[in-house]
Amino acid sequence: MRNKMLTGCLSGIFCLWGCTSAPQFDYGSMGGESKVLELAVSDLKKYVSDAGNREKVFEFEVTDSLPEGEFGFSCDGKGKVIFRAGDAMGVTHAVYTYLEKMGYLFDLTGTSVPEHWAKAMTEPFDTLIKPDIRWRGIRQHVNFPMDISSYTLEDAKEYIDRLVRMRFNKLTIHSYPGQWYETYFGDSLSLAGNYFYGNKHVMYDNAFLQEKIKDNDSLFCIPEAERLKDNPQANSKFALSWMKALIDHAKSRGLYVQFSFEPRVTTVEQTVATVNDLLKTYPDIDALELITEETGGWGAGCTRKETEATLNRFFEKPVATDSAVTAPIQDKQSDLNTLYMQIGIISKAIKQLNQGRAGHPEFKLGIYSSITPYTKGAYRLARLALPETKICLMSSHGSEGTAQALPSVVVSPQDRKMTEIYSWIEFDGLMYLYQNSIGGNEKMMQWLSESSDSGVSSVLFNHWRTAESRTSARFVAEATLDGGLSAERFYRNYADRLSIADKDRLMEAMQLVNRADVFATTNLGNIGFCWMGAWGNGGSYTWMSKDNIDHARKMYLDAGNLLKEILEKTEKGTEAYHYLAFVCNRVLCSVLYLDAFREAVNIQRFNGQDQTEDSQAQIREICDKALLIFDQYMAKHAEMLEDRGCEGTLVSVWNSPIRGLKIYRSRLGGVPMDGPSSLDAVDAPPLPIVYE
Repeated sequence: MRNKMLTGCLSGIFCLWGCTSAPQFDYGSMGGESKVLELAVSDLKKYVSDAGNREKVFEFEVTDSLPEGEFGFSCDGKGKVIFRAGDAMGVTHAVYTYLEKMGYLFDLTGTSVPEHWAKAMTEPFDTLIKPDIRWRGIRQHVNFPMDISSYTLEDAKEYIDRLVRMRFNKLTIHSYPGQWYETYFGDSLSLAGNYFYGNKHVMYDNAFLQEKIKDNDSLFCIPEAERLKDNPQANSKFALSWMKALIDHAKSRGLYVQFSFEPRVTTVEQTVATVNDLLKTYPDIDALELITEETGGWGAGCTRKETEATLNRFFEKPVATDSAVTAPIQDKQSDLNTLYMQIGIISKAIKQLNQGRAGHPEFKLGIYSSITPYTKGAYRLARLALPETKICLMSSHGSEGTAQALPSVVVSPQDRKMTEIYSWIEFDGLMYLYQNSIGGNEKMMQWLSESSDSGVSSVLFNHWRTAESRTSARFVAEATLDGGLSAERFYRNYADRLSIADKDRLMEAMQLVNRADVFATTNLGNIGFCWMGAWGNGGSYTWMSKDNIDHARKMYLDAGNLLKEILEKTEKGTEAYHYLAFVCNRVLCSVLYLDAFREAVNIQRFNGQDQTEDSQAQIREICDKALLIFDQYMAKHAEMLEDRGCEGTLVSVWNSPIRGLKIYRSRLGGVPMDGPSSLDAVDAPPLPIVYE
């Protein structure tokens, strides 16, 4: 990846320790070198040298004496370090705990070591980490241009390595239909390789994009896939091979890998057939998750009679009539019948799949619902129908909503043991804004810590962008190890690790961004949604509230001013300066994005009426002003293209909100559309986002 790996202080460390002999590696109880330890050993060789001209010995010990998930290390101060855990992955995390103690800082963006932190472990030291959460990691939807589904395979593998260095141990890959798996529907084969729901993110109509995006010619996607754009069969095979190689790499690094897909409203037989197709493609996954479609109040209408009929069709009477299951049923409503039907299909499919199998991979039922009363009923339904099956639960949008919803859904100790929680590092409805989810995840971890006697054992976090998610990802990496970690302690420690002097001001700025994030998620929903279809008929300019835009903008602007003050007092070229400069850049981009929207929503006073020449002229003026601000957004964003995902965001802005505004300019202002349309999607998120 093109992000900087800031290790400029390494030479100084090597000189401090001496360079007269190479470290030795003793695999002792492991019975020889371990493939899982390969990355950690490589980093030890890279980042450490002899202490005081004494030969350093690193010993790796897998022992049954440590409870599952615990890891640690001890050093005698004379040159010997022993890493120990119950398995090779734990030993790997013990290595990175040691390197963190030395001063290395592991983030999604790479490895850094601010100068005053660089130190050798020359004194006796012993530590044992007892993670609050046994399984900690990331959920990747791999469905938008800014996530790893636009990366080269090598860059995506490097992303996986960074997760390992951050001491995550689990990865869920979710695939929407047509993206990362092939399956038969009768005699018809549904192909993979329809990246980003099949929407083509073009660049050839924008010279600025062509200048900034170096690895594609006209179509933004995995660079190696661009040449296959006119060969669906070959492109499908490429997508499968790319994902299989990524999963194999994650497995080789010791990550627990879970694959997720949506059976949707289909037959049990088709669901089982799709599972079998998936397992042929990805035979080495640890678990397969069958998850419901997102439920949020925009689905098909249903009646009480229809919903009760669905319950009676798929479930035994004690389950179908359970009071918690029936509580959300109303005479007329949306979504609930579909949600219950999908749980019925999935539960029957899992029961059938478990018959005669050896238990690998493990099958799990997932629920994605942002309507808490529905979530309560659906969760209870799944727990009753499959009491021995893990439930994967995505209970809201954003970390704040997740923290609020969980305690009323996952109630009993047994429920907590059988639940895998999905929270958020960032929300895809605000993708063009800089986000900070730490507050909500802090609340969630506090709730989990209070419940740790029974313990939720698995928590994973959604995110798409890499560089923009650096701070929030670092927080959850630490907080899932130490459930008592407060946001304040994290900000101060992180500022110290980065050698940022003004910790108070940094914390104030990041808390402002956090508040803006929460406010925008609730009051500006989908103002930055990155699915092209959300803007296919123009988008949310005709209904988004200017007052809410102003409120969010002020918080971002205030945060930016605080960050600018810190940046001006920070030495250029340092890790602190680079970090602050990037956050400043993205906060300013957020202000510009909201500025563009603030100008564009002025078309609302003309919407729904016959246009005169005068009104068309006013509409054109409004749209042109907003488009000029979008140009400023793109230019500012392009000043810091830290990774492939940053490029994807740039391409996405051009193909989504900017194109949407041009659609309104054409429809209301009479300006012919320029550039190609690429909305020939094969699938779409189940959201109310194609506005008429």
